[in-house]
Amino acid sequence: MAKLTLELEEDFSFKLIGINCHVKDYRLCWEVNEALHFDFVKEKDYEVIAKGVAQYYSFYSFIDEDNYIEYYLISNRSDSGRLVPEEKCDFLLLIKGNIRTEQLNEISEKLHKIKNILTAYPIEVEQLKSRKNLIF
Repeated sequence: MAKLTLELEEDFSFKLIGINCHVKDYRLCWEVNEALHFDFVKEKDYEVIAKGVAQYYSFYSFIDEDNYIEYYLISNRSDSGRLVPEEKCDFLLLIKGNIRTEQLNEISEKLHKIKNILTAYPIEVEQLKSRKNLIF
C-alpha cells in the first residue's frame, strides 16, 4: 500500500515591529494602550521548547474585531534566551490580518512618540531564521 505524506505550509502572513525600551512589559503595554487606543490583555506566557528546554515569554493580545486585525505584544527575552535570537529588540509587536502599509506606518510613528520607547522598527519576517517561533 502506498504511503501518503501530508505537507503543511506554514503561514508567515503577519507583520512584525521590533521595540526597544527599558520598562517592564506591563508598563509598556499600558503606554501602548494609551497611545494607540488598544486594549491589550495579559495572556498565559508564550511557551517555546528549544533544545529540550521550555522558554517562557510575556504575552499580551488585543483583537480589533471591527477591522479583523489581531495584535500581539510578546517579550523577546526570557531567562533562557531570546524568542527571535537574530533580533536584539526587547519586545515584538506581531500583527495578523489585513493591515495596510499606511496603518503600519502610523502605528510605528505613534510608537516612536511614546516616551519610554527607544526605537520601534519593522522587521522583515521572511528574513528571520527563527520565524517558526512566532507561529501560534
